[in-house]
Amino acid sequence: MQLTQSYTQPSSVATTSDGMQFNFSAEQSRPPVQLDALIGNSLSYARIMLAMRQVVLSNLGNKVKDHSAYQAWVQERYLEELPAHLKNMEVGRLKLNEQKNKLKEERKTIESFVKPIRTQIWAARSKYYEWVRKYDREKLFIFDPVISVHPDAVIFECFSQDESSYGRVTVPSNLLQTFGETRFGTTNIDFSAALAAEIYRVRSYRPAWLKVAFEKVELSTDVGAAVEKKIDLPESWVRGFLQVQSASTIEGVSLSLHSQTLAQVIAQLEQRKEKGGPRSIRFLLKKGQAATLVIDPWNIEIKDTLAYQGDFEGEIRIWGRRRLLTLKDLLPYTDQVQVKLLGTGMPSYWTIALDGHRFDLGLSGWTANDWAKKGNFDLIASAGKTLQVDIKQVEKLLIDKLALSPQQVSEVLQINRAAATFALQELCRNGQAMYDHLHNTYRWRQLLNQEMVISNSEEDERQKYAASLVKEGHVTIIDKSSLENGLKEYHLEVQGKNLYKTTLRLDLDGRIRFAECACSFHRRNKLRQGPCAHIMASLIQIAR
Repeated sequence: MQLTQSYTQPSSVATTSDGMQFNFSAEQSRPPVQLDALIGNSLSYARIMLAMRQVVLSNLGNKVKDHSAYQAWVQERYLEELPAHLKNMEVGRLKLNEQKNKLKEERKTIESFVKPIRTQIWAARSKYYEWVRKYDREKLFIFDPVISVHPDAVIFECFSQDESSYGRVTVPSNLLQTFGETRFGTTNIDFSAALAAEIYRVRSYRPAWLKVAFEKVELSTDVGAAVEKKIDLPESWVRGFLQVQSASTIEGVSLSLHSQTLAQVIAQLEQRKEKGGPRSIRFLLKKGQAATLVIDPWNIEIKDTLAYQGDFEGEIRIWGRRRLLTLKDLLPYTDQVQVKLLGTGMPSYWTIALDGHRFDLGLSGWTANDWAKKGNFDLIASAGKTLQVDIKQVEKLLIDKLALSPQQVSEVLQINRAAATFALQELCRNGQAMYDHLHNTYRWRQLLNQEMVISNSEEDERQKYAASLVKEGHVTIIDKSSLENGLKEYHLEVQGKNLYKTTLRLDLDGRIRFAECACSFHRRNKLRQGPCAHIMASLIQIAR
């Protein structure tokens, strides 16, 4: 997907007697977004913004090694050794050697001229990348961060370069003293390395001002020339936003860790380098007792100081642990870290609050498995495509209110909550909304100001097969019962290649809180790659 981002001018910083004013240039093709506010507890705000910057810079994906030089060396050895095995071509070999020696001499002469030029080229290239790294590093990135200005909060969102880490900064409205007109909405902001460097200068006696400005495009200004970025936007970026929100709707295991515990984990990871697997952290949980974290493969145990109060008891293992180093600089300024674990090999969410400001880090199951790969969590976030609901009507309502829960949509439009959840999830799928798991609401957040078409993928084929099972009458509800907290439990039989029994528990919004199937796909993957076709067929049958 080709995309052009235009900014009137680069983002800038102005230091005045009132503090440091951070002027974020808003992207020009979007509806105007405007904010001018003094940020309370500015030093904490600066710290979590720098943590978000670390997410943007992060790229822990496996690098593909370049074997071209080795292959060229092998080819040279092959060509050198081949004539030795051809005895009848000895005369020709001698002539070729003479030509080879002459060419070597000529090559040395050419090299004497080329070498200084090559040295200058590499020196200039190094200077260029060093300049880009210091002053214009966004050229190295795929996309600028997204900012949403809402009545109750200002939200910044970003992805790491490897798309396995999601960062979010939430600044509540009670910490913003606004001036002038405020225009709510979503836009991209020009967040350069030079601007990030200025954030380090924020102090308690030098507060930060947040200004998001939308201005008419001009040729140049006193701050700098207009900025235009042409980007080849991958579908995975849009899918990543959908999956990170859909996964957050899943009921997981929540616990509080003392910041000192996580600091010890990070210290151990920095001191050691694993030579083999498993490269995981194991959480040993028992209700009423402090959680124990085990760092593999060294089997280092770190015991927390806070009692775990959840109902789940057992072991949960997560991978991609070095991504937690993003939180390192925040730990000295907080006492607790809130953690939500969705299960072994599943995503996890880490939250730190500093003086009212909040930083959320969402990690995919493991580093190589980024948010867009095979998670398919959107398939369990709503009841499926069988519900009749006017999505355009829901879209119009969300644009007007900016933030709504499924219950509120249900009451206003007089539809059931499952249908409201489905419509809101469809808006998320289209990049028009986001799910805010902190407040259990959906917010209007349009990622791009243009139509997006996401190509079919593996889960679409799985969903087609599930729909065919329902259409052909191969899905039967055996039993239905009501549980606590409004949950409903269903037992079904699905006739696929074999007869499979499924169990689902749904909440009032039609979301899956528990799912189980006897098929090999579910036994092997659980929900790490989304629900199997039999669970999807069961969900469609329930929604009919």
